[in-house]
This record gives sequence, C-alpha cells and structure tokens, in this order.
Amino acid sequence: MTYSDRTRQLDADLRSIGAPGDTNKRDRTLTIVGLALMIAGIAVAIAGYAISATTSDPLRQSDGRALGPIAITLALLGLALFLRFSATQFLRFWMARLIHERQSAPLPHASTEPVIDPASPQED
Repeated sequence: MTYSDRTRQLDADLRSIGAPGDTNKRDRTLTIVGLALMIAGIAVAIAGYAISATTSDPLRQSDGRALGPIAITLALLGLALFLRFSATQFLRFWMARLIHERQSAPLPHASTEPVIDPASPQED
C-alpha cells in the first residue's frame, strides 16, 4: 500500500465517522493572521516609540505612548491566534498518525498459558 493510498483510506475513514471536513485551510489562514497581528504589534510599538522620542511636544509624545497598549493588545491577540491554530494543526496531525499506527500495528496475541488467580486455593 503506497502513501497516497493510505492517505485516501484515512480520509475515507475520517469521513465515515463524521469528522469535520477540510478545516486545514481555515486554520492555516488564522495562523497567518495571528502571525501578521504579532508583526503589526511590533510595528505599532516601534512607531509609537519613534513618535514619542523624536519630538519635544508633550501632546505628541502622549500620542506616541498611547500606541503602547494598542501594540501590546495586537501582539497578544496575534500570539493567541498563532498558538491556538498552529497547535491545532500539530495535534490533528499527531492524532491521525496515532490512529494510523494503532490500526496498522499487529494485535497482541492471547497467552496460551492458564491464568492463575492468586485468591483461589491452590492444590499441591
């Protein structure tokens, strides 16, 4: 059985048990959005620092410092999205691999030796 045959079989098995369809595209998109939000948060923080450091006008400096909480919020939201959806992709792959390994592993053979119950009286 080739790799593509096993992949098709796994897809068919997942569809037969009612697993959700291809959500990988949505997860990948939200992972990229999270990464973009983290980068945007860093850019806003740098812009806020540049605004507040390059002027002596207190009102303009306050505008630059006000960008700090916005930058932190963007970066944390991006981090949360990135971690959540990248972990989802990894765990989905890990679960599919685990299911496949359990299906392809040989079943343990039953022992042919009798099982002795330690609570039962033994004859000598």
